[in-house]
Formats: sequence, C-alpha cells, structure tokens
Amino acid sequence: MRSIPVPRTHRTARPRRTISSGTDVRPRGRLSRLGSVLRGLGALVVIVAVLVGIPLALIAVAGNPLPDSVPSWDDVTSALTEPDDGSLFLQALVWIGWLGWISFAVGLVVEIPAALSGRKAPRLPALRFQQRAAAGLVAAVAAVFVVGPVGVATATEPVQPPAPQPAPVTTAQAPAASEVATAEAAPAAPEAAQPATVQRTHTVQRGESLWRIAEQELGDGMRWPEIAELNYGVPQPGGRALDNTHWIDPGWQLLLPPEPAPSAVPVADTGATTHVVAESDTLWGIAEQRLGDGARYPELVEASRDTVQPDGARLTDPDLIRPGWTITIPGTAGTPPVVGDPVSREPVQPPPAEEPAPPPAEEVPPPAAEQPQEEAPAEEQPPAEQPVQPPVAEQPGDSDVGDSATQAVGDDVDVPIRTTAGVGALLAAGVLAFLAVRRRTQQRRREPGERIAMPAGALADTERELRGVADPMSVELVDVALRGLAADCARRGVSLPPLRIGRLTSEQFELYLADQAELPPPFVATDQGHVWLLPAAAGRAFDADELRDVPAPYPSLVTVGHGPEDGHLLLDLERVGTLAVVGDREPSREVMAALAVELATSPWADDLQVTLVGTCPELAGGLDTGRIRYLPTAGSLLTELSTRARHDRAAMAESGANSLDDARARGVAAAAWTPEIVLLGEPLGPEQDAQLAELVQSLPRVAVAAVTSGDGAVGQWSLELTAGDPDAAVLQPVGVDVQPQRLDQHQYHQILELLGVTTQPARPWVDPGGRPADEPEPSDVGPGLLESLEADLDRLHPAEPPALPVAEPAAVAPAAQPPSAPPSPAPVPGDGPTVLLLGPVEVEDAEGPVEQSKYRQLTEIAAFIALHPGLGHAALDDAMWPGSRVTQNTRNTAISKLRRWFGRDANGDDYLPRVDSGYRFHAGVTTDWDEWRSLVGDDPTLAGTQQLVAALELVRGQPFTGVNPRRYGWAEHFKQEMISAIVDAAHELAQRALRGGDAHLARKASTIGLQVEPGMELLWRDRIKAEHLAGNRAGIDDAIARMTAISADLGDDLEDATVRLIAELTSPAPERSGVPERL
Repeated sequence: MRSIPVPRTHRTARPRRTISSGTDVRPRGRLSRLGSVLRGLGALVVIVAVLVGIPLALIAVAGNPLPDSVPSWDDVTSALTEPDDGSLFLQALVWIGWLGWISFAVGLVVEIPAALSGRKAPRLPALRFQQRAAAGLVAAVAAVFVVGPVGVATATEPVQPPAPQPAPVTTAQAPAASEVATAEAAPAAPEAAQPATVQRTHTVQRGESLWRIAEQELGDGMRWPEIAELNYGVPQPGGRALDNTHWIDPGWQLLLPPEPAPSAVPVADTGATTHVVAESDTLWGIAEQRLGDGARYPELVEASRDTVQPDGARLTDPDLIRPGWTITIPGTAGTPPVVGDPVSREPVQPPPAEEPAPPPAEEVPPPAAEQPQEEAPAEEQPPAEQPVQPPVAEQPGDSDVGDSATQAVGDDVDVPIRTTAGVGALLAAGVLAFLAVRRRTQQRRREPGERIAMPAGALADTERELRGVADPMSVELVDVALRGLAADCARRGVSLPPLRIGRLTSEQFELYLADQAELPPPFVATDQGHVWLLPAAAGRAFDADELRDVPAPYPSLVTVGHGPEDGHLLLDLERVGTLAVVGDREPSREVMAALAVELATSPWADDLQVTLVGTCPELAGGLDTGRIRYLPTAGSLLTELSTRARHDRAAMAESGANSLDDARARGVAAAAWTPEIVLLGEPLGPEQDAQLAELVQSLPRVAVAAVTSGDGAVGQWSLELTAGDPDAAVLQPVGVDVQPQRLDQHQYHQILELLGVTTQPARPWVDPGGRPADEPEPSDVGPGLLESLEADLDRLHPAEPPALPVAEPAAVAPAAQPPSAPPSPAPVPGDGPTVLLLGPVEVEDAEGPVEQSKYRQLTEIAAFIALHPGLGHAALDDAMWPGSRVTQNTRNTAISKLRRWFGRDANGDDYLPRVDSGYRFHAGVTTDWDEWRSLVGDDPTLAGTQQLVAALELVRGQPFTGVNPRRYGWAEHFKQEMISAIVDAAHELAQRALRGGDAHLARKASTIGLQVEPGMELLWRDRIKAEHLAGNRAGIDDAIARMTAISADLGDDLEDATVRLIAELTSPAPERSGVPERL
C-alpha cells in the first residue's frame, strides 16, 4: 500500500480512485513503532521516578520533612540569627527539593486525568514550565497506551487492495428485536426464554480502527474494549494476533459481542431492556427516563448487579457508574412498554403536517388515559424515554423522508458540509468569521440609540445557509494542529514536514507528505511516515493561546473539494507550484472564486497575497481582508514574480536555509515567507507558460504558486472538471475523485452583498429625548470631566431629533424591533420556566424530565418559540434543521419532549399548549429578554437608574454564547439587537454614575457593557473616566492598554474622542481638581 503517489513524469490518464480514511495507510515499520514504544516506556519510567523515586530519595537523605512539633518563634529567630554550621542551608536545599517535586507532581496530576479522558487540561500559569514538561511525558505514554485504539487498520503486505466496499459482518441472523420483545416467556422451559447466542464476526477493511468498528457494529466507539477483549491472542491471517498496541490489519476476522448495538435490547423472558451509560448519566436519571420514577433506581442496581461491564467491573455502588457500562432495565413479560408521558397518553393519530395539532375539544382536561397529546406520531414512535431514532430506521416507508442529504435526529444533528451551491464548511466559516469582525466594527462605530444595518430577505437566507454548514471547530483544529507542528519543529531545530495534501473529516485530520518525516504526538504515524493522522479528540492537546504567536507554517493550504465520508480535501498550493483547473469556462470560474475567497479568509494564513488576473474583480473591494489585489491582465506580473523569487532565494541562501520549510521552521529569511497565489482567469501564451513553469519549479522553491484555467496544465497537478456535472472532478496526478468546491454566480454576489451591508451606516432605533426623573444632579467632580460628560449628554439629547435617513436598500432589514418584541409595558412575571438568553442559553425552573443528550436541542427550540410566538412547523423546521427535510415524526417527538420537560402550571395546563395556530408558550413562561425590556423599554435614557441597574444584573455574558457554532443561525438579528440594547443601557448608567460621582457604579456598568461588546470605545471611555474619578492610575493604564490591543485586533484606529481623552489624562501638564479640563 502506498501513500498518494506523485509521479515524476507528466500527467497521464489514470484510473479514478478515492481517498478514504484508510487510503494508503499502514503502520510505520517495526523500528519506528519500536521507537515510539520505547519512548513511551521511558516516559513512564520517568513519571514513576518523579512521583515515587524523588520522595523516597529525599526521605532517605534528609528524613521526614515534617518536624515533630511546630517550631516556636524563639526557635525561628535563633535559627536565623545564630551562626549557621551548614545544617540550615542543607535543610533549605531539602525543602527546595520538596517544593520542586510538589510543583512537578501537580502538573502530572493535572495532565494524566486529562489524557485519560480526552479533555484539555486546565492551564496552570504559575507552573507553566512544569506542566509543559509533564504534558510531554504524559503524551509520550498516551501515544503507546491510550492512542492505540485510534490506530487504523493497516496493510502489512504489498498486495493490491480490493475495491472499496462496506465492511462485511459474518453472522447468523438473530431474531428481530420486536420478535424477541414480544416472545412469550415459557415457565416450563426456562431455556426457551434465552435467545440463542450467535457469534458475530467483522472483516477488517483498510482504514478501520477498533473505535470505528465499535461505532459501526455496536453503536458506540466507547465499546471498543469489548471487541479487544474478545480478540486478544486470537490468531489472524498472516500469523499475527491482536495485542495491546491495538494495531489491526485488513482481512482480519474480529469476533464481536453477541448482542446488537447498545440501544435498548429486549430480553424475552422478563421484558427487560438495557441502557448503555452515557457521559453525565446517573441511575436516578436513567430510572426517571426509563421507568418513569427516579426513586426506582434500586431496581436498576438489583437487575444489573451480576452484569460484567466492559472494563471488567460490576455495579456495586449506586453512586458510581461509568460511560459504556450496560444497565439492565427490569420489565414485565408480555407487557408492552409505555409510550409517551406516564401521566398522559399520546393519541395514535398524528396531527396534520401543515400546522401544530388542534387543541382538545373540551376546556377541561380529560382523564389521563384519554388526554390527547397532539404532536405524538403514530405507533411507530419509539418510547419517549428512549433516544430518538432516525425516522428512516423507524419508518422505512415514510414518504416524508425524501432524498435529503442529511436527516435531523437527536441533539447532534447531522449537518451538511457544503451548501447547495457548493460552498464548503471551511470556506463558510472563514466568511462568517470575517463577517463577525465587520459587525463588531459596526457596533463599535454606531452612536447610542442607533442600530447596525443587518441583512434581510434573500441575504438573511444566505447567511443562515452559511451558518448551517460552517464548521469553525474544524477550522480551529486545522489551525492549532499545523501551528503546534511548527512549534515542535522549531524546538527540535528541524524543517517543516513537506505537506502536500490534507484531508479533514469529522473524526480526524490526515496529513499526506511528499517524503517521510517524524511528527510528534498526538499525531499517529502510518505508511512508514508518509501519512500521519490526528484524531479530532487528540487535537485538544494543543493550546490555542500558546500557539497564537507561532507563524503559520502552511498558509497556502486550501480546499479543492470534498470526497467520501464528507472529507475536505486540501492542497498546499506552494508545494505543488501550479494547479490547472481544466474544464468549461463558467465551472472553472466558480472553482477559482471559491479558492480566492477561502484563501482570503483562511485563519491558518497569517498573511498572503491573492492576485486575481482577469477573474472575480469585485473581490478586491468587497472582501477587503488586505490579501486580495486585482489585475485585468498578466502584463508584467510574471517578471515581477521572477524578481521576487530571485530576492527570496538570495535571502534563504544568505541565512543558510536550504528550503522555504527550513526557513520558516528556523525563523530566518522572514521576508520570503509570505506566499503569493496567482489566479489566472485567462489562459497564458506558450512563452508565459514556460516562464511560469520556470518560476515555480526552480529550486529552492519560493512562496509563489499559480492556479490556471483552460485546457492545458503548466505542471503535473490539475483539477479536471467533468463536463455536464458541476459536482464531479478528478484531482490529478493522484487520480482522486472529488466534488469540487465552487462558488456560483448567485452565491458569489450574495456573499459580497452580505458583506456590503456591514459598510452601511447605522440607523436610529428610537427618538432620543427626555431624561429620567430620578437622574442625580451633577456633583463637584471637576470642570474637565463635567465638560466631557455634558458633551456626551448633549449628543444623547439633541435639541432636535436627527432626521431619519432616506431610502434604505431593499436587502437591509428595516429599523424595527424584532418580530417577537412585546409592547414596552412590563408583562406580568411568569411562574413557569424561564429561557435565559442574555449570556449562555439555558432554561431555568423546568420541572419535567429531560434527556441529557436532548438538552441542547430542546433548549434551542424553546428559545426559538419564545422569540417567535405563533410561528408554525415550517418556520421551526427551517430554523432547527436547516438544509434537511424533516419528518413529522422527528418534529413531533421533539415538541412532545419539550412539553414534558416544561411541565404544567398549578391548574394542570401545559406550559407549551396544544394550539391550532402555531407554537407559543403559556403566559407563565418568560425570558430574561422579556424582563430586560420590561425594565428598560425602548429607550434607556427614559428608564430609571434602579431599573437600569436591575436590567444589567440580568446580563451573564454576550447573548447566545456557549452554543454550538452550527446552531442558532436564526438568532443573529436578536443577538445584535441585544448587544446594542445592553451597550446603550450600560453607557447611560455609567454616564449617570459619573455625574453623581459614583466611580464604582460607573466601573461596574462599563464592565458589563464591555463584556458584551469588548470593542465599544464609548464604554472604554466611560471606564477610563471612572478610573480617573477613583484616582486609580493603574486602572487607567490597564484600560488604555486593553482598548488599544482590541482596536489593533480589529484593524481599526482609535476614535478622535478617545485620542483626546488619552492625551488629556496622560499629559504631563498640571491638572486642576485631579480631572482633565478640556474634555
């Protein structure tokens, strides 16, 4: 088996093939693997020596460090004042040794549990060096003993692999679960109650791991130890057997546990089922979900006491259960499981698909046995306490399923990796990150009482579609993984590995190298060092904050398309030199547009130059990231690039770097690092082709690459588009089938218009005017500060209201309150659950049961209904499951679970009523945003000071934080409105506090506002004035430093008012009354 080949001759026709997680992957050779094992064992010896050996040595040399009695003050003074015979010095050395041991042991104690759990260890700033050393030792041990299960199936013989096919499972068919569940118990023949045990096997396919096989065959990757236990020492084809390295080879026959996947498994003789413990499960919660009463958890203990768990343990302590354990749920033979809420049964008929279900015919709720629950689907619905299963699996013939690319189920909804127009998850994440910076700048520049321009109509739909596919978490994984690799190379003094292709899936990030290289843990080597894998979970080992200042090692890595298993295929354009996009003119232009936009917004490129020649002229102005320039023709461009290449090669030679990778790793010849990627929209002439080939192929390579269009290719690499099928292409010379990433004309212009909205001026939201009745009178705080405050207040309260702007573009949302905004009068406080939006999104005071795995999804549905009362199922589907066709069963199950979670009021009425005109909550359900508006109203300048204080106490952070970045795409308008409202209220309260001489309140108000929008200079000026009023010079300096850093990050200059304030406060001239005079 080989890595992705790169022939040394010109491109020839090759049979197509695909890159999968197992393509060209095999174990590294015995010597390399032995080296990893020896390093791990050596690290383990060091850990044991540090934790055990050092304390024993110190005790042996100096005895017990703890004194027999507490020394008196006289003992201390005499020890310090009397002549020392050397004993005090030696004792001090001993204590230094103990302190050093404790500091290192703390780092190990923090790192070891993090490595075992797959979580990122908390940072210990005071023990940074010790923690870093401990992390290295733990990572070396984990690479041998922990990362093993992630190792992929590998080939040990150079045989031609068979054509890719689904992994076969050799097994005799067991009875269907439904048949087993309904089988009658036979008291006279106990053996009939036990189903026949059938030994199942799995034939290992290339690229598989024990984790993946457990996911496929057992339903949960955490169950891989069960497979391992069955197969240790079992002879396999080729003479090897599974050992504790957990390497597996294609063709092996692995024994599988006899039971099916870890979903509920009926037991024929008792009607019992099983439950596989998930993270954060408790026996009380399982009993509450599966038996309807948490107090019945002792029944689970008794039923599960004799079950041998995957780790060999048994359930003995009700307070101790581990993820992956199997809990037996007792039942009654012949009794069908209860469906739905144990208090009220669901009717067998589902509601019409067009609207939420009709209300009950009578006002008085019927008895529990008859009370309808409209959203419940027909008998196909699974028991309410079980995880929701995909409708396809439950209803094979369901006409609502259609041919959707993704099906929404559960909390972790499958999401597409590209829009319908071909925009991938990484490109979408880059565009949205740039859009977020633009909106922060909008918020920063608006005046109090104004609202930033936001998209509406088709542009808002485009933004929602981008948010539905964007994957910022994968973007961060690629960024920190590459920077972490670069940091390790710099520490070891070696060149960067010659990366050619990257492949990113939901499970791992794969690096395909041009030559063998040695990568550090947590990278896992395959194919003798040509291919390296980074499991997504292992990416948590990298510290993004520490790697922030590491130069980007592969800035020209860009997505060219998508392959099997929803994998992103990335190509390092610097490495390949040239890429020809071969195909018809319009599809080629779409591919080039996608390349240009992703390169311009890529977070793993600190700086690069994208030169567009004769294509996409609008990008230079519309996507002003500082990376794009446009030229109508090539002209003298190639001569300019040749001159740059000559200078770069001279700089590398002078610094002793033998390649660009070497220069970046060693931190020399920095002027040669910034790549220039040229995208040529028109074919070049023969002479220009030759000049370009000479430019990019001469050694040492320089940071210049070109993407050409037309029928020919300058170099070996090309993306051959299939005529008549815009979603098919072949990447040559590796012959890999890809779905090319492209940006068609419609979405291209939609993205540019979406970004254009951020350049439009803010618009007045309310008509400023009037003052609150309880505004404090000015106090004697100094003429300079009072003059500044009066100027600010004059701007807030002009003599005449500003004129409204003339006609706004149709694509911009009108300056109106979001559709859910109630009138200003305060609503009656609710007595039911509260949906919290002003910070992390949470639900308080919901008294019903909720599955932990459904909490986030149900919370989002609750937030959507609370902010959009009265909308029907179509709007809900579009918001919760964008890009998917949602079955009635899926939606109704979610609504039914949400209703049970929120519960009922004292009168027995559901907090989520059954209505015939859209979803809406009972009046007893409120949000903190409702409470905010009841306190502040539409204009904070008219609210009382106590109301402003109470409103700001509701703020727990920036609205809608702590959510999955792929969720809540519908909430962006509300988020920006809430940010504006909080900032304005914070500024108004800070102004009043400054006028009243209350520096503490002014500081508190400005701090809350800056927590929501850190770039708002108006609030920074309030903060600086508060520190000045308090006489806190250090506070002033800290605020100025932080404000300046944020401004630099946003690429914006400080406002004139801020510059004047800083100059006044930092002026060496004497001040009167301790305050600035001219502000």
